[in-house]
Amino acid sequence: MKTQLEQRLTELKAEYESGQKILKDIELKLAELEDRKKSLNETLLRISGAIDLLEEVLERKKDTQEPETRAGPETREESGIVTGSVEVPDVIRQLPEKAVKILEEAGLVAGEIVEQKGVFPIGVTIGGVIRQEPRPGTKSPVGSAVKLVIAVKGKLVPPNKDSLCETFSDRI
Repeated sequence: MKTQLEQRLTELKAEYESGQKILKDIELKLAELEDRKKSLNETLLRISGAIDLLEEVLERKKDTQEPETRAGPETREESGIVTGSVEVPDVIRQLPEKAVKILEEAGLVAGEIVEQKGVFPIGVTIGGVIRQEPRPGTKSPVGSAVKLVIAVKGKLVPPNKDSLCETFSDRI
């Protein structure tokens, strides 16, 4: 009986050591996968920022290819009320206070102001306007509202402290 118990103990120890080796291998593979995941996440964030920038550039090119009608606001005054349309100014990359002032000077008002978290194209300051509706250069009725989207720090960056995107995170 004692011999059988000693033999079983030896078998269990060998099985335990084998399991420990497998566990270490799995942990190494998981760590490698986590590193690859972090790297891929950072790459995807960079690609997302590049997509946003290219879309913005393409929209601006499309807007500038439209015929120029920048002779000033098309307005008329009827019983003390100014009516007509004005060209929507470009307030992208402006801070909200300045954007509101520019819109008011053009005869428009700031409408809904929303925040967007994430990583943004080069030149966009955290707290700056990253998008507006209607788009710059389009005609809009005098006094109409322009929706502004403001860049704010986001949680969309990899948890790696060495990440190039760390400055955009609100985890600091």
